[in-house]
Amino acid sequence: MTVFDYSALRAEVENFARTEVAVRPDLGLRDDFPADLWQAMGQSGLMAIAIPPEYGGRGGDYRALALTLETLADAGGCQGVAISWMSHALNARLHILGQGTAAQKAHYLPGLATGQHTVCMAISEPGAGAHPKKLSTRAEMAGDDVILNGEKTFLTNGPLADLFLVLAITDEVAGRRAFTSFIVPRDSAGLELTAGMKVDFLHPSPHCGIKLTNCRIPASNRLGPLGDAFNAISLPMRRVEDALAAAKTAGAMRHRLRLLCMAAAQVSGPGAAPAEMTASLGRLAAMPDGLSAMAWRAADLLDSGHDDIDETLSSLAAAARENTRWVEREVEAFINTWDIKVSTTLSIANRDLVKSLGIAASARDLQAQKRGQALLAAY
Repeated sequence: MTVFDYSALRAEVENFARTEVAVRPDLGLRDDFPADLWQAMGQSGLMAIAIPPEYGGRGGDYRALALTLETLADAGGCQGVAISWMSHALNARLHILGQGTAAQKAHYLPGLATGQHTVCMAISEPGAGAHPKKLSTRAEMAGDDVILNGEKTFLTNGPLADLFLVLAITDEVAGRRAFTSFIVPRDSAGLELTAGMKVDFLHPSPHCGIKLTNCRIPASNRLGPLGDAFNAISLPMRRVEDALAAAKTAGAMRHRLRLLCMAAAQVSGPGAAPAEMTASLGRLAAMPDGLSAMAWRAADLLDSGHDDIDETLSSLAAAARENTRWVEREVEAFINTWDIKVSTTLSIANRDLVKSLGIAASARDLQAQKRGQALLAAY
């Protein structure tokens, strides 16, 4: 069995991030993802990291994904680029590799490994979010075809994608809906791109929506089990995204800390900085290492293949978010206390870290309530 070389991967990704990402200072202000940068990510082998060698990939695991995500955010200094890469990599590994038929994997994975294909998950809907009781997109069986009708929004990488993984209702009994996922090519008749929801952070990670009007695709485009896609596809995606998010945050915090130190040095001057300032910076410097350890542990659990890891993954993700909240309060206090001049780059880094905490916040608050109720029930 070949041992994956994580040290070599880190050096490779760091070099790519410094030469292809960090040299583009306007990325955090752009609405569109540069086409040449996306192409470069495919040509460099970044898209192939977590795809098996038999499909043209490099055979990496979730630890390789976490390491790449963290390094892109750190050395590249752009959280939006890291998020777009992660979305593509996870959709390819979790869904096409994890749920696809042999024919689907052979057809799509080689192109996903090179960046020839870009895959996008389509679950959320206007006014409904991703709540299963509010989703309305439907799929009707028509012989050897499937006809899709509905609308999806907030599709990360949607403008880049040529493959949409659409979650649709395929049955409903006594008000209980059954969901199935389908691979819908961008050029399918009846599929129209829409502007979707505007996102004011994590640029240049692009978003759009799609409208499906009698969109006909082959029934063989079904991805995964009939009627159980919410459990087989939607929930695992959320679980893995939450588990690995700490890696992106750790890298982003390291990048932001360097910007903060440069700004603080302008305040303290050439002499010794005040003890209170250095102590604050020292406390902030310890946090990314803790987040890295959480992300690595989460990736290790995912790589284990065990079925009983959901609660531990949820706890790791929750701990990482609380750690991040503390750091953001400390950074705000540090800037105010020492009258730090906030550059555009530092402002973007702060914005993306703070606003990322708001993603799916209500669902995470509900998880926290359930954990609290379980604790109280024991007394």
